[in-house]
Amino acid sequence: MQVVLRTLILIFLTVFSACGGSDSGKPENRVPDAEDAGIAEVELKIDRFEQDLFKCTKETFVGDTVRLKRKYRSFFPIFAADIIRIGSSKNPMFRESLLGFLNDPDVKLVYDEVQKQYPDVAFIKEVLSPAFNRYHILFPDSVVPQIVTMVSGFNYNIAATDSSVAISLDLYLGEKCKFYELLAMPAYKIKNMNRNQIVTDAIRGFLLANYEMKFTTDDLISWMIYHGTINYVAMQLLPDVSEASIMAYDETQLTWCKENEQKIWSHFIDQKLFYSTDFNNQVNYINDGPFTPGFTKETPPKMGVWLGLQLVKNYMSKHPDVTIPQLLSSKDAHKLFNESGYKPLKK
Repeated sequence: MQVVLRTLILIFLTVFSACGGSDSGKPENRVPDAEDAGIAEVELKIDRFEQDLFKCTKETFVGDTVRLKRKYRSFFPIFAADIIRIGSSKNPMFRESLLGFLNDPDVKLVYDEVQKQYPDVAFIKEVLSPAFNRYHILFPDSVVPQIVTMVSGFNYNIAATDSSVAISLDLYLGEKCKFYELLAMPAYKIKNMNRNQIVTDAIRGFLLANYEMKFTTDDLISWMIYHGTINYVAMQLLPDVSEASIMAYDETQLTWCKENEQKIWSHFIDQKLFYSTDFNNQVNYINDGPFTPGFTKETPPKMGVWLGLQLVKNYMSKHPDVTIPQLLSSKDAHKLFNESGYKPLKK
């Protein structure tokens, strides 16, 4: 199984009538709770990988790593090779490299701060459990992923595969974290590096890892619809989470989008952006940043993602027979775009 890793600092990463009227509220919830669906809840637990990892010592290294491999299965080699990049356990320098990471004074300071801020992660389980129960209702044959926390050395917010979701708590230490200032991280990233963003990042990271872009076209509208779909499904799995949090916006940014949606729409039309295959347009309108190029510096970033979400919301509102699994398996972004009926009214 190919491993897909996604950084979610964002990166990491509303219904309109056909005649043009708009309603930018949350979409109708299409996924019942486990109790309402009449099925047993799946068991979700969160393992503190960083706590187990930092118990490793030079003297007990072999036994410690054997236990880590047994408990964390495929995640432990992913952590070593892809997250902290020290290679596989077959690497002759593996022991020295891992012990070097664990005994690095700066890494130890970060680990201590993580334990101070997150002595308990029950609040994460409280929200993720019903979210993955809803996912299990949609996909009954799916495997409940192993949820782990970690200290990644500021490398990945979320590392997800089809069987695991790893949350890097060192990237959720709050805006006043001294480490972020020392690393000269940009302010637009730091504002979302707090505990309130963990759950939405985890769900979106899981969805991004399991549903790669499969549209037959590689233009801007295809990427807009893809990310709009991911965010739409995240909203279905997290019905109590705001659209602003799903988008990693603050409420002011979301309000700006709602108040200026016709202006946003006109910009994409006038600049002939939808069918553009220019990679620079994908970077400008899909990737995170301090703002969206082409607009003023006070505007939110990722305007293409937000507009894509509105298109998907409108499409699903108009096609109540389309299931979420069918939406996720769609390979025709242009058909969805054309059948969404999205066209905001001038205000």
